[in-house]
Amino acid sequence: MKNIVDLRGKRIFVTGASSGIGRACAVMAAELGARVILNGRREDALAETLRMCPGDGHTSVAGDITDESFVAGLAESTGPIDGLVHAAGVCSICPLGVVPRAQLEAAVKTNYYAFVELVKCYSRSQFHGDGFSAVAVSSVSASAGWAGGAAYCGSKGAVSAAARALAVELAPKGIRVNTVSPSNIKTPMLSAAADLGKQPLGVGLPEQVAAPVCFLLSDAASFITGVDLPVDGGYLAQ
Repeated sequence: MKNIVDLRGKRIFVTGASSGIGRACAVMAAELGARVILNGRREDALAETLRMCPGDGHTSVAGDITDESFVAGLAESTGPIDGLVHAAGVCSICPLGVVPRAQLEAAVKTNYYAFVELVKCYSRSQFHGDGFSAVAVSSVSASAGWAGGAAYCGSKGAVSAAARALAVELAPKGIRVNTVSPSNIKTPMLSAAADLGKQPLGVGLPEQVAAPVCFLLSDAASFITGVDLPVDGGYLAQ
């Protein structure tokens, strides 16, 4: 049987590759033939992800994607890519009455600003290949609110909405932009306060998010852009 999700010959840049969904996306992309470029803040964790990636030609670049100067020079240091996965994210829980401005800003900087800045850099013609695909890991929290989630829900709502705008703006360049929206996934970020009982298919695994991400990166999804794909075990179906 032909494998339609084929990433051979593609270079894929993955943020948040130190653990969780980002690590799963990087490893699966490598398994599908891509050469991956890993990003995160912890060099030791990135080295562990590199060891998990089959194949050759994989690299890592440690750095803070909320640092504008770091992102501005990133494309120059990595060279052209064919796909971008923004899986880095922060999740904070704090009641509205006491949520500090700094917490709101941290969520927006990581979950939203960084993705837009990365797409801005790599959408320049010299830094992307034909059929360039950008995928951000958003969340069902972009559509479903919960108490204490103003920072997280707001930042994920922003990235989902921005992806639709970027998809329209960049379509003439042949660039696709999509998001996937997981629900509660078994990662280090999973909160003890999560409503796990609301998922008909139970708690998800990082690999179950990585699979649709890799599909959206592949040529099999060449006619899909501006989509927010729920990967939520039925969370939003209720």
